[in-house]
Amino acid sequence: MSGFGDFESQRTMMVNRIHARHAMLVDEYRHVVADSSVLHLGAEDGRWCYTFASAGALQVVGVEASAELVRRFERYPDVGLRERIELRCAGYLEEVEAEVAANRRYDVVALFDVLEEVADPARLIAAVARLKPRLVIIDGEFVITEEPVIRRVSTANYSGLRNLPSPSALEAMGDAARMEVDWLDWTRIPEDGRIGLSDYYRTEGRKRASAIMMPLALNS
Repeated sequence: MSGFGDFESQRTMMVNRIHARHAMLVDEYRHVVADSSVLHLGAEDGRWCYTFASAGALQVVGVEASAELVRRFERYPDVGLRERIELRCAGYLEEVEAEVAANRRYDVVALFDVLEEVADPARLIAAVARLKPRLVIIDGEFVITEEPVIRRVSTANYSGLRNLPSPSALEAMGDAARMEVDWLDWTRIPEDGRIGLSDYYRTEGRKRASAIMMPLALNS
């Protein structure tokens, strides 16, 4: 019975995490996502692409560097949203710069676990800004320090080194790209609703955090 209890506990954690992240990262911005074009970097197997399409996006282009994850997209059933979704296997910086060169624009750009995977995150942010988005949504891991730094770290569940920026480093990248950074407040979730979200509440080393970026011209 203990095994069944552990399974149920893990399932509860996973479900709560999914619902909380969807609410914080997508539902909060439905007024922007609806009737928009979305570029999602770090799309994995396309599950978040469906989330953006369900929120009303007219076009969702997902970009994922892992070919294996992209192949899994075909396993998802067509629930009336697939015609709005395109999933590409490509490098994140290379794809964004190609879109910029093609003079394409996106209303919303999402970067989930992407900054740590590129060699030059500042260059990526600058390229994203040139797509002229109304909103950029960022979710990923950040090192906990007041200094504007990018640290190369290794983790047990990731092969190779990752470039983890600090929050102030992201703010500096935003300033350089003329984008204002606003951090999402995960403390809004009551403590009894934080099941499966512990990585957002770490106080040492590194933690997961979320931010939005908007062009300064839209906020002046």
